[in-house]
Amino acid sequence: MAIDETTTDIPEQRDWKKPLPDDPRLTPDERRDYANTIGKMTARDYWAQRARGMGGLYTTGAVENLMGVPGTRYYGGNILVHEFSHNIFNALRTVDPDLVARVERAYSHAYEKGLWACSYMENNVDEYWAEGTRFWFNTNLAYSRGNLTIATSEDFEAHDPSLYNIMAEVYRHDHHILADVYYRHSAKSQ
Repeated sequence: MAIDETTTDIPEQRDWKKPLPDDPRLTPDERRDYANTIGKMTARDYWAQRARGMGGLYTTGAVENLMGVPGTRYYGGNILVHEFSHNIFNALRTVDPDLVARVERAYSHAYEKGLWACSYMENNVDEYWAEGTRFWFNTNLAYSRGNLTIATSEDFEAHDPSLYNIMAEVYRHDHHILADVYYRHSAKSQ
């Protein structure tokens, strides 16, 4: 989508509604604060503040993110890699349910241990996979908590070896998508 568009400007997504208060996609904070935040927004406003890309049948990304425009939302991390990885994970559900079960176990372990506490990656197994994919390809914004910082695939391997090792069965081993402007970009750690 163009820099002046929002998710609901895409014809296939123009009828999207905002989530209801009990929607499982919402974080605990979003559910708690729903009446004062999401509850007061229009559907268009919700999606405009919520997403500059979306996975699924129509995977989308934002031009400014793909081009690496400084000062824009999500600068420093490739959103399309995250969104497209949702499609990969959904395909794996069909072709390799055993691998998906291993990802689910890795997620449960990571959640119980607080490996990704207070991060989007902690939200559910789908976001765990998608954010892990961005770490795998060195295109995620850094995760920092206390003295811990995860910014590279090497950091990711040391911090969450269960998911890392599963991803090693799925993704290329050079950890690099050639067209990615954020590969090991300095903005990742800012």
